[in-house]
Amino acid sequence: MPKLNVLVAGSTGYIGIQLINLLINHKKINIKYLCGNSSVGKDVSIYDKKLDNKKLPKIVKFNEKLLKEVDIVFTALPNGEAQKISKKLHKKNLLIDLAGDFRLKKASDYLKWYKQKHKAPKLIKKSIYSLPEISKDNLGKFSIISFYKIFF
Repeated sequence: MPKLNVLVAGSTGYIGIQLINLLINHKKINIKYLCGNSSVGKDVSIYDKKLDNKKLPKIVKFNEKLLKEVDIVFTALPNGEAQKISKKLHKKNLLIDLAGDFRLKKASDYLKWYKQKHKAPKLIKKSIYSLPEISKDNLGKFSIISFYKIFF
């Protein structure tokens, strides 16, 4: 089986760095893109010296065209940002959100708890908030999987 191409949006924050450290050791993952805003063109190793000798792409600004070349999009972004990306996904993309954008089942609950309107309410039904160990048989039915920092 060929490796899965991955994009990490929010690659320079704490959760993004921890995720990269996990992904670089996965035999079936190829980190194709690391995305950030203020660090475009830089090496991610400036945020974590353990990544110094790893073959990783330079940080780029996220844009919709990148989605054509990846299978999985990880978002380690502030609340609300994964919702924007979710509306641009291609059929082949799986979104794994490490924040709270798809944890709640109703857009009205998102407004209640996060004090902002959900930007992709129609995609909530295509998402699952899950621990993979518990619902691994169900995950294939969804194009958006929400985990809350379970890796760490």
